[in-house]
Amino acid sequence: MRSTVIKLGAVLGAVVSLAFAGQAHAATIASGHVDVLAFSYDDTANALDINVHQHSTGATLEAADVVFDVHSGHLVNRTTAVACKLDAGQNWVLPRTETSGLIWAGWSTEDLSLAAFGGSLQAELVDAVTPAGGNVSVYDATTGAVRFHTDPACNAPGTAITETHHHPTWVFTEPGTYELTFQVSGTHSTDGAVTSPEITYTFDVG
Repeated sequence: MRSTVIKLGAVLGAVVSLAFAGQAHAATIASGHVDVLAFSYDDTANALDINVHQHSTGATLEAADVVFDVHSGHLVNRTTAVACKLDAGQNWVLPRTETSGLIWAGWSTEDLSLAAFGGSLQAELVDAVTPAGGNVSVYDATTGAVRFHTDPACNAPGTAITETHHHPTWVFTEPGTYELTFQVSGTHSTDGAVTSPEITYTFDVG
């Protein structure tokens, strides 16, 4: 995973840039069932893509048009850390089970034939812009497997996507704006190796 460092001297410019960037977002999602990573395949164009599917409206949205509001209702305080999952102190958690008022964030392959890709896609977290000291962990609470992590030491820049529909736990360790860039690839039984564009998601935490 590439990493991006923002120097303190650029903070003011970054704030201004984010203010203008925020104007482009057509939708703010602060709660409810949403497939953050909705994988799809266009058989005509032989193209993989990643979108956002909001279950409450049935809408499929471009990631660039969405900001996820990870508000204070997601805040969880812990006395101890869990390596590569949760920090001691404050964490903002998108839970693996549906909870009123919180974002229930998952992924899905319902808009493509996973069998046509041999039953598996490979999703990568290729870039992350995070607040100072902030990390993101996406893990399976039942198995303990870390699926994505922004800290290279956790050795989880990507994961095999084998599920039709899945809800892991998402954790953000510091308040601020996170920009996470994902890409998905696979080998189609007819079309061969295909890779999506790099798709960037914005999460406002705090």
